Amino acid sequence: MESKVFRKVSLTSTIVKERLSFDRVPRANSRGQIIDFDPNEGQKRFVVFDSHGDAPVGFGVAVNRTNMSYILQRRVGQRVLKATIGNVRDMPLAKARLEAQKVLEGMRASKQSPAETRQALEGDLRVAEMTLAECIAMYRTHLVERKTKPAKDSTLRGLEQAERRLGRKGVELIARQVGSLITESAILDSFDALASGRRALREGTTRAKMDRQAFEQPTVTTAELTFRWASRAVAYSMEREERVAANQRRETSLRRNPFLVLRDEGRYRTKQQLEQHYEDQGARNPMQLRDGSLGRFLDALWQRRKTDNYRTACDYLLLTLLWGTRRGEAAPLRWRHRISDRQAQVCSWVDLKDGWVSFFDTKNRFKHTLPLAPCARRILVLREGSTGEWVFPARSSRAKQGHYLDSKAILSGLRQDAQIGELRTHDLRRTFSTIVEEMASYAVLKRMLNHRALSDVTGRYPKVDSERLLEEMARVERAIVGAAPVVAAALMPAPFGPA
Repeated sequence: MESKVFRKVSLTSTIVKERLSFDRVPRANSRGQIIDFDPNEGQKRFVVFDSHGDAPVGFGVAVNRTNMSYILQRRVGQRVLKATIGNVRDMPLAKARLEAQKVLEGMRASKQSPAETRQALEGDLRVAEMTLAECIAMYRTHLVERKTKPAKDSTLRGLEQAERRLGRKGVELIARQVGSLITESAILDSFDALASGRRALREGTTRAKMDRQAFEQPTVTTAELTFRWASRAVAYSMEREERVAANQRRETSLRRNPFLVLRDEGRYRTKQQLEQHYEDQGARNPMQLRDGSLGRFLDALWQRRKTDNYRTACDYLLLTLLWGTRRGEAAPLRWRHRISDRQAQVCSWVDLKDGWVSFFDTKNRFKHTLPLAPCARRILVLREGSTGEWVFPARSSRAKQGHYLDSKAILSGLRQDAQIGELRTHDLRRTFSTIVEEMASYAVLKRMLNHRALSDVTGRYPKVDSERLLEEMARVERAIVGAAPVVAAALMPAPFGPA
């Protein structure tokens, strides 16, 4: 067996593309900096592992005689699993690091390498004999590795939460074989237990906050989300078995997805019922110009922004409102002039010079770009003086994600200061869309919100050019900040703001 030479380097695109070579092996110091190269005397394949903070442990570049590939080598449980991420020529370094993280999550879930998972899927597969946990692991691997629209981290977190709930006391389905769930009562009773909110504490434990009532409140939405995940996982596993069974010329082990009983018995709410539920719960609360709620919110935000500790959070919320972005879309923005061209292809950024903001990998997977209207530009100019690549840096330099993340706490305070009953981050997007709908055309609204329904044939015909989009964005900005004269005076250019 060939011996391998290992090196650990803080990789950059320049190192990967220009400095690594099969004929010479890099020698690094303790900080991951290349200090010299040694000749590859044995002319053997070697691996340079990446010590950069954005790279998962075990990620690196395998240098072969004819090519170089991104690889991942990581211990999972008692085994060391390996995976090939992609060819260096075909994939930027930043994207390879992200893909390696997704592959690692899949390996942790399945306890197998991607190659082993594919091999198992191509072998004998009998869903009736699989546990629900095994079906979910197979589905998770599919979500991570599929070529078209691989799952986002938020999707995988939702699946992980559902998996935990399915193992909760009173539900206890996660370790059951799928074939044993054909008795309808097992799934129906478990759904009802989760939907009722009745949770049993482990023996010897108590609640952290005894006065909180959320512990006992019905969670029908949680039950629906959880069991839809289970149903999708089993359905995917059954589809895989159907292909295997056809090749083996045998019957499938399961004729029908047992989780469909929830639909048949009316446990899932209809669209009409959901809309009524949202209305009853006050879940959608766009702020209005006419009732003064938007003006009160902006006044409260601007007052709190005067405190240095709140400035980043307030600027994030204000730009989220002015751009109508979804929760978290603006948080990972970087300054375009502080990142490379390759990084710009796989991340969100703000370009003050050319006047654009670009959101990478949005909910519908399309890149979303907007021109910088005057108020947004003014806020960004005020923020540009901060060091680093992040537009909204995290308060702590040790924060894993590097950028600002959670606005729940400050939004709760602003809601109280502005005397607004209910307000969530997504209500800022609803406020934006409400104002745009009154001022602009349907095509402009769709473009600003980044809504792209392939079934909407008419919506694909009109195109909104950049100049018109900037004009409309500026009009919407004036309407929003105009609700608070103090904010308008600070952000809007003359003749709308200060001379």
